[in-house]
Amino acid sequence: MRLGLVATCVLGLEEILEQELRGLGLRELRRQRGAVSFSGDWRDCWRANWRLRTANRVLVELASWEAPDGPALAAGARSLAAGRFGRQKSLDAASLLHPDRSFAIQATAAASGVRDTRWAALSLKDGLVDGQRDRWGRRSDVDREDPDLRLRLRLHRDVATLLLDTSGEPLDRRGYRAASIAAPVREQLAAACVLASGWDGRGPVVDPMCGSATLLIEAAWIALGWPPGRLRRHWAFERLPGYDPQAFTEILQEPLPVPDPDVRLFGNDSSGEALAAARANLERANLLDRTTLVRGDAAAFEPPAVPGLVVVNPPHGERLGTAVERWRALGDLLKQRYKGWKAAVLAGGEDRGKHLGLRPRRRIPVMNGPLEARILVLDLY
Repeated sequence: MRLGLVATCVLGLEEILEQELRGLGLRELRRQRGAVSFSGDWRDCWRANWRLRTANRVLVELASWEAPDGPALAAGARSLAAGRFGRQKSLDAASLLHPDRSFAIQATAAASGVRDTRWAALSLKDGLVDGQRDRWGRRSDVDREDPDLRLRLRLHRDVATLLLDTSGEPLDRRGYRAASIAAPVREQLAAACVLASGWDGRGPVVDPMCGSATLLIEAAWIALGWPPGRLRRHWAFERLPGYDPQAFTEILQEPLPVPDPDVRLFGNDSSGEALAAARANLERANLLDRTTLVRGDAAAFEPPAVPGLVVVNPPHGERLGTAVERWRALGDLLKQRYKGWKAAVLAGGEDRGKHLGLRPRRRIPVMNGPLEARILVLDLY
């Protein structure tokens, strides 16, 4: 069965996510705002959940209909659940929406007459349960904590699109974050920094301001050919009809490229609390035995002689004058100590790296949580 699929991501990561999907051999790729749509079967859906490093979720498109107001939204949902809908995207949504399956709904709205997402979700729910009563004579339970079906409603320009979440927990929750610090970089954004750098996966990885070690971990998993879902235990698609445990086990056993089975990691930070978090996370990620952690100023850290990848998410939030000086110092450090290295800098704050004193090969605007940032890709000569 061909499915209409959507992988969602942080704003700005669409191009990198598209490259990941292309690397999985997927077709009909189309970038959207904060997402990339593609087509595939259930195996492709499971593989995308298992292997995508920069995605938040993988969704299946169920149906779309005109919904300029609440009654139209509810009427389309009722028709869909009752089996009277004429333009389904892929799955037999009416069978999927059997009253034995509980569901929960999350809604988003943009450029539509219906702006209140809570009311939109309620209108959709009312339509779905009315359609279930039409067809089955009874309705599903709504379970916001642990539903069988996690439904997503997207309203855009008065068109409603209903999607099914196959991931459950967001894909950036890798399972290795045993400890955290203030404002850690999210896992998929860290992976994007590594993928954008052009690093071939060989040589040491250094983060001179490592915080809780997210950048180091994401780089190491790429070098070792470890999929991002390797510590995960549950997926929403396991509760869907048609799930084949044996077929998914075969996907789990597919080999990934292993650029450097002996990759070494080097993390430095001035905070003892950060290094304690880094140590706990690296242990959970099965990487502590190949990592050297040092406490001190970034300028005092001596990297290995053999070039590799240097990744850094400099702290920001200080007053602008101090931030300018910090950026210049970081630029000088990269120029002087990391010649021949690939580099990726996640530049946030008001400066966003413009005072780094280096000319990036690429500048990728991204959202780091609610904050605007840039991934600066540098070749250091």
